[in-house]
Amino acid sequence: MKHNIPKVKFEVAPLDSIFHVIHHFLNPPKKQWDWSSAIYNAYPDLSSRISGIKDKKKRREAEYAFFRETYEKEMPLLEKQRDEYQSEWDRISDKVMDVFTEVIEQEWPDKDTVMHARVSLNPICPRFIKTRTFDVYYKQDSNRMKATAIHELLHFIYFEKWKSIFPETKPREFDSPYLVWHLSEMVPRVILNDKRFQDIFQHEHGSYKVYEKATIEGKPLLSYLQGFYDQRTNFEDFLRKSWQFVQSHKKEIKAL
Repeated sequence: MKHNIPKVKFEVAPLDSIFHVIHHFLNPPKKQWDWSSAIYNAYPDLSSRISGIKDKKKRREAEYAFFRETYEKEMPLLEKQRDEYQSEWDRISDKVMDVFTEVIEQEWPDKDTVMHARVSLNPICPRFIKTRTFDVYYKQDSNRMKATAIHELLHFIYFEKWKSIFPETKPREFDSPYLVWHLSEMVPRVILNDKRFQDIFQHEHGSYKVYEKATIEGKPLLSYLQGFYDQRTNFEDFLRKSWQFVQSHKKEIKAL
């Protein structure tokens, strides 16, 4: 029986959608990581545009004006990148999507016919599980774009597998600051460096630096997960052992 192999469609992200996410990252809620420095580094003129504005509404308006101007100025490049990214991705698309099912030991749901990759001004590339949408930064070269896309697509099928094993998990736990989310951001370095992915697209995938630098009982945090992966009987075994491990070290991990 032939299984489902979703396609990825690249689109230019609408301005309001881009700004909604960027504003969130510039003004992070409590208990969530602060990503604002990545945006200020990508747009060094932004600080001077909003400096000294204390009123939240006026500050938001100034932020929006800045990104509206940038969006209009960069639209030719956004459209060019959309077309180039689509062409480059299509070279590996079916093979990558097929290998996901093999590695994760999970079929893509029939509803997943098209994933949406939004070419965006946002240097932070979030994913949205429910809408099967993720962002790629418009200044990435094609190899960086492919690495980003593979990382974000992993989350979609990974959580399908997760739900089949841990059906009691609430959807909100797939996002920060929950422990389920933390684990999902640790595992890309382990899973995506599997030879089956590397045979299609050779790239040394990583996880967030905070996880790569962290240690538990004197050993690198991610080395534990790598050990579970290398010694797994199947993917479910890997997930169960990894989940048990992070639960046992919840305090240290949530403090990162």
